[in-house]
Amino acid sequence: MRRRVRHTYKSARRWRWDMSKNNGLLNYYPLAARFNKKLVLVVGGGKVAERKIQALSGSGARIVLISPLATPTLSRLAKQKKIRWIKRRVKKHDVEGAHVVIAATNDKYINLKVSRWAQQQRILVNVVDKPPLSTFISPAVFRLKKSIIAVYTDGKDPVFSRDLKNFLKEQWNDFLSYRNRL
Repeated sequence: MRRRVRHTYKSARRWRWDMSKNNGLLNYYPLAARFNKKLVLVVGGGKVAERKIQALSGSGARIVLISPLATPTLSRLAKQKKIRWIKRRVKKHDVEGAHVVIAATNDKYINLKVSRWAQQQRILVNVVDKPPLSTFISPAVFRLKKSIIAVYTDGKDPVFSRDLKNFLKEQWNDFLSYRNRL
């Protein structure tokens, strides 16, 4: 007769604690996520928010932008009803129901508040350029033909990620011709 092993919250917590001893491993697990019809909240209306929204635009996500001001591109996307723009400062209740939250303001205090609000509700949050405040980070990405290439340095050197992505993008056709895939 088999004996059932019951796992309690306490034992799961202990296991997670033991696994947190990093031993030089990466802090983030690379993952591709499906956002089709999921609510993605972006806080901030500047160039960084614009880049994040453009990267999300092909994912099928329902994108809501909260910011008193927005770039002309974001304004145009809102007029075209590709995103919803709420023209005001973010409030705590705004994160409710979101699948993912991205804080992309130039105000550290607002980014910190958004991170706390999202984490309190166990919502994935990315504070742009602040991995310690984030539960996920976004890699540098480029798409060519049937491929998506993502590069990241575990949040430690985003400039290197971007530069490596650009190098790979420039060398992509050479790689494909070497592999007889062109």
